[in-house]
Amino acid sequence: MTPRQAETLSIVRNYWADHGYAPSYDEIREALKAKSKSSVASLVGCLVERGYLTKTKGLARSLRLTDKSPDTPDKIPEAPTDKEAVPWGQD
Repeated sequence: MTPRQAETLSIVRNYWADHGYAPSYDEIREALKAKSKSSVASLVGCLVERGYLTKTKGLARSLRLTDKSPDTPDKIPEAPTDKEAVPWGQD
């Protein structure tokens, strides 16, 4: 894991602990002081590929820490199944 990926994972973990839900890509971008959301998408994509995060396609704020993530808070719920997932704006 690169230092930037570790920082991203830490931001997601801390946001979950503080708010009880996942940060948006824009909130991650601001915390990283990154210039674009595409760089956040790339970092998140790498963390998903490596098994540190999961996300539900088409669902806002769906990032979830996995058991592989160090110091995963206990209060983070499981990611919704496809049947439970509601596309953004259709709830």
